[in-house]
Amino acid sequence: MTDLMKDLEAWFKDRPIWLQDAASRLLANGILDEQDYNDLLKVCSAQAGVEFEGNEIPKPKSVPTVAIAKEAHVQKIEISSISKVVGVNALNPRTPLKISDRFTIIYGQNGTGKSGYTRLLKQICGAKNLGQLHPNAFKDKPASQSCEITYKVNGTEHQLLWDAKQGVNEHLAAIELYDSACGSVYVVNENQLAYEPEILKLFSALTVASDILSDKLDGLASALVSAKPQLPSEYSKTNHSKWYNSISSSTTDTVVEKQCSWTKEEQKSLDLLTIRLNEPDPKAKANKIRKSKKEVDKLVAGFRSWEEKLSDEACLKYHKLGKDSVNKQLAASAYAKSIFENSPLKGVGEEVWSLLWESARSYSQTIAYPEVEFPNTEKEAVCVLCEQPLDDDAKKRLFDFEEFIKGKLESTAKESKTIFEDIKKTLIKPPEEELIISMITAAGINELMSQAILELRTNISASSKELVNADVNSNFIAKVDFSIIEKLLELRGEMEVTAKQLEEDSKKDNKPLIRQSILELDAKKWVASQIKSISAEIVLLKKHTKIKKAKSLVSTTSITKKKSALVEQLITTEYIERFDKEVVKLGAGRIEVNLEKTRSNKGKVFFQIKLKGNRLKLPVDKILSEGEFRIISLAAFLADVEGHTDKSTFVFDDPISSLDQDYEEKVAERLVELSKTRQVIVFTHRLSLMALLDEALKKQGLTQETIGLYKETWGTGEPGLPPIHAQKTKAAINTLISKIVEGRKILDEQGSEMYSWWAKGICSNTRITIEKVIEFDLLADVVQRFRRPITTQGKLHKVAKVTPEDCSYIDELMSKYSRYEHSQPIESPVQTPDPDELEADLNKLKKWRDDFTKS
Repeated sequence: MTDLMKDLEAWFKDRPIWLQDAASRLLANGILDEQDYNDLLKVCSAQAGVEFEGNEIPKPKSVPTVAIAKEAHVQKIEISSISKVVGVNALNPRTPLKISDRFTIIYGQNGTGKSGYTRLLKQICGAKNLGQLHPNAFKDKPASQSCEITYKVNGTEHQLLWDAKQGVNEHLAAIELYDSACGSVYVVNENQLAYEPEILKLFSALTVASDILSDKLDGLASALVSAKPQLPSEYSKTNHSKWYNSISSSTTDTVVEKQCSWTKEEQKSLDLLTIRLNEPDPKAKANKIRKSKKEVDKLVAGFRSWEEKLSDEACLKYHKLGKDSVNKQLAASAYAKSIFENSPLKGVGEEVWSLLWESARSYSQTIAYPEVEFPNTEKEAVCVLCEQPLDDDAKKRLFDFEEFIKGKLESTAKESKTIFEDIKKTLIKPPEEELIISMITAAGINELMSQAILELRTNISASSKELVNADVNSNFIAKVDFSIIEKLLELRGEMEVTAKQLEEDSKKDNKPLIRQSILELDAKKWVASQIKSISAEIVLLKKHTKIKKAKSLVSTTSITKKKSALVEQLITTEYIERFDKEVVKLGAGRIEVNLEKTRSNKGKVFFQIKLKGNRLKLPVDKILSEGEFRIISLAAFLADVEGHTDKSTFVFDDPISSLDQDYEEKVAERLVELSKTRQVIVFTHRLSLMALLDEALKKQGLTQETIGLYKETWGTGEPGLPPIHAQKTKAAINTLISKIVEGRKILDEQGSEMYSWWAKGICSNTRITIEKVIEFDLLADVVQRFRRPITTQGKLHKVAKVTPEDCSYIDELMSKYSRYEHSQPIESPVQTPDPDELEADLNKLKKWRDDFTKS
């Protein structure tokens, strides 16, 4: 390789400065990030003379002499957990899905979220067929699709807050994922090789960098062309079109600002001209506007009145009158007290009594004694209230009463109260909402101003009510904003101007002049809206020539030519050999297929699987069975990714679907073999695969982590212990024992009925566990329901140690816990065992198993 490296070093020295700098960065860091691309763009552009104002041009680096020959840095990427999943299928786990660095089996029935996790990982880690990431079809579309994922890079933990907009993560892209969609890509389609030696990866990255820089420069050039929109043809003869078409690199900012200004007054002028142009009967329109103006006048007058009523001065005056009325009433009451304190009745002199007295006066003067001044105390006169004769004391009391009523204090108090009540009446009746709305409608006021007017009415109503209800000593001040009046006055003035101009238009034909004025204003408004584009255009015009020169420096021609010369030498034969070996390892040697190179493009090599002797030239998927198709696609996948120097996680989604038993066993063995050097994660709902994997792991002296997935009311993908039927016997017994605490709590807190329901479930799972004990422990795992072969080596002698006592114990226990699976006789139903009995049985089973397996 020495001659090759020397040749490459010489080749790099003849390349543009940006390319040498890019190679140096790639050799040092492995990737180029956005900052690198920005730096390289500046280096490339600077070489062509493009200036970047306010930005320092990075100093480019050359390729180190020995950098190309260094060993590839091997990374090991492993997934630790997935949590906080939002907007992905029906996934909504409350508990993180924690994954160990051992062989991990994630087991769940259909609809528990396995496919959701697989689709999520495909988007994060990348796959040959990414597919689409759909939200929950039965819920509203979420604002985002995201999750939190923790992972390790060479043992160092990282945390990623991932959002679907981020796409594939650079770190996690090293993780490989296989599912049925991925398998179709490998077999049916022409497929690009995923594996490349480090030297070719460098050239691939440089090709990508070249294309990205080219795109960036194209973007600058494209922006230069499109930043200045085409002037609409209708403005071509206006004064503003002449200036717009004359913009050049010498046009100053001052000129741009002047030409591109657009004021409120100009907009109002344009709106008025449009109204005048489109009005078929200007005179009638003017009359209508004047009617609307009268409604505006009403609103202004009404609000002016309330502005005066709720002014600070008016509020203070209102409180002063209230205080004055109260004080005068108190004075009158005090005077009345001095007169009536010896009265045998309460309340004499007060308001109710005064009303009675006035009624008595009216009755006396109009009916009883119309010709005698009230009160009538003449001889033979009687009291108009009680119709009793009047003695001297009664006559004196009547005269005192009348003197009080006619007294100055009482009349002053009444007068003061009347004034106060009159003002109060004006305050307790705020503007009616319906009336205001009708005025707004009649005036044709826009929605925004209408809302402000109605808000003012609400504020008036609230403040006037608060003023009326306020204590007269509080000095309440109504802080109501009446600024809308000024806007109404402004609207009134605009209506007057519009009406006058419409009246002028009715006298003569002004439309040609109006059209021209509108066109000029429209043109200016359009130009004003392009101020950013115009400024950008001037800047880009200055860069145009230099960008073209920079574009010539990022051509991929020399990179592609050099990489293509290396491809044949380094990878083609190696990949095909790996594929052939994988086909044999997976037990598919009888299927006669070839992996053939189809083409190269920019140093990228494409392959396709073809059948030997296929005279009909039919596609592979039209000839192979579903199982054959699956096993060949898996071989192609493994041949591709096993060439990587990185030993990162493999994720398999139900890899044995549609496979025959022979293939299933080989796949299980191959997955276990892979787990010796990397983390392997298998999603499945097949107990047969779990049995095969368990057997293969045992042969290799390896262990696995099994996680259960569940569908809950709040969503799918909830991790937990695997179901009892998917747990090993020791784990299953321990799981059941751990549930006893829960049963006791249900019995104590909810009673026997609820406990019975719970206990029947535990009994059913206990029966399943006893079956597993018989299968895996008593019969030493010689035969499994989900495994085809009978395995006797190292096991059969264990069957011989089974005693009659063992059989009797297991038989008795099996009989006891089977009866809860059947209907119970009505006359004597079997009661479920209490928590103590369950715990005793399970602990005894645990001890029996421990003793039996150790002997």
